[in-house]
Amino acid sequence: MKIVALLPLTLLAACSDAGEPAKQPAEAPKAVAGRGLTGLYEAAATGAAKSQMCVIERDGEAQFGFVIWGANAHSCSGTGTATQSDAGLKLAMAGDSECTIDASFADGVVTFPAAIPDGCAYYCGARAKMNGTTLTRVGNAEADALKATDLVGDPLCQGM
Repeated sequence: MKIVALLPLTLLAACSDAGEPAKQPAEAPKAVAGRGLTGLYEAAATGAAKSQMCVIERDGEAQFGFVIWGANAHSCSGTGTATQSDAGLKLAMAGDSECTIDASFADGVVTFPAAIPDGCAYYCGARAKMNGTTLTRVGNAEADALKATDLVGDPLCQGM
């Protein structure tokens, strides 16, 4: 009878995670210095996939592509032109819906604004958003930029 009374306590103790270390949030990448915009930018991983942006500058024009992951494997993605100014970075999407994002850019870190233009929702799945996304340059060469992958794992900036 005493054994039966102790069984629930034993099962409860077995389910405890007291011996496991606490899970730490993913560490944000460290910014890599570089001139210009060319490179690979990443966000701290929030699941199986890592948000990425690649930028390649050629002939005075910068092309970009990005995939920003949200909840339930939904994402925002697109390509376009990037223009750097003293005020930050202007990302103009090349697609069916008008979308120009005025992001901040300092010390190799791109931060999307909290408020994104309405037309940009076209580029996002139902549970994904670009608002407030921070991407840190982790490589400053074209070869680094070409490591970024799209939604199915193909090179994101190939052919830019």
